Amino acid sequence: MHIEAPDQGGKPRTLLDYVAKIAELVMVSLATLMVILVSYQVFQRYVLHYTPPWSEELSVYLMIWFGIIGIAVGVRRNAHMALNFFADLMPLRVQNTLTYVRYLLILIYCGFLTAEGIKMVDLTMSQRSPAMGMPVGFVYLALPVSMVLIILFTLESAGKAIRKKGGQ
Repeated sequence: MHIEAPDQGGKPRTLLDYVAKIAELVMVSLATLMVILVSYQVFQRYVLHYTPPWSEELSVYLMIWFGIIGIAVGVRRNAHMALNFFADLMPLRVQNTLTYVRYLLILIYCGFLTAEGIKMVDLTMSQRSPAMGMPVGFVYLALPVSMVLIILFTLESAGKAIRKKGGQ
């Protein structure tokens, strides 16, 4: 029941390859911003004896986006941990069925989280963060964005699994 990861080398070939590359670039950008921001915060605190109130809040928000987008990138790369011990003991037909059940459960769960995430964004868009005064809904927006990416990447993997089975 092992699924192959998408090709990570070379140029993007499909729309989802481009989407995945953009997600990875967003993660690199967020990580870079976090390093710069935390370095600035430490410099301000220990050298100038002043900590900007917004810097810690912004670094936490960047970390949230980084982590949640990272989940989607991990799904695309098939990098998440899986417990295959019992599935690997099953006949190949059962393993194939379990693979499709796994995709279905991921899609249902992510669909639910997308809908609930959109509700949370709507509920919190009028709330303001304490230090920066930005709408809190922008922080919660990370959840539905990531879930949509996971749905797209899961559909891609399911389609590849179906095509591979059809080619056997």
